[in-house]
Amino acid sequence: MPTSSQIYTGRSFLTTYESRRGSERKPVWQPLERVAKVVRLSSELPHFHPGEFMYTAAVVNTRLRVRIHLYKHIDTRRYLNLDDGGHAYAYMPNPDDLRTVDSSGRYRRYAAMDIAIIRLDLGAFQRERLYRSFPPEEWPADPW
Repeated sequence: MPTSSQIYTGRSFLTTYESRRGSERKPVWQPLERVAKVVRLSSELPHFHPGEFMYTAAVVNTRLRVRIHLYKHIDTRRYLNLDDGGHAYAYMPNPDDLRTVDSSGRYRRYAAMDIAIIRLDLGAFQRERLYRSFPPEEWPADPW
């Protein structure tokens, strides 16, 4: 069983929801597209397509100058949280943070991308015969 220091790097930090207005409210897909492309080059990680996700929100920590985009997998309902540079983050629930009205949660960076991809539980499609809304045989040959 890996230790916390093997799974994460740095400390967790609080975020707030990014405020956006009007035409600026568009989803940001580039981090997810870049990670999907890199993962497809790996023979060891389960592949995914950006079309299998919904964009839910962006959270920010202005002190650290980090913006994290929250992508939710349509079928597994698990999140892949990526910053603008493509680094993955875990949501770290903390009951004490609920007292802060403007908080949108605490996040901590994964030490490696493969941990975040494994936590999407894409293996459930084979293991449990979970229905995949957008199966690999329907993916475009090169979406980028």
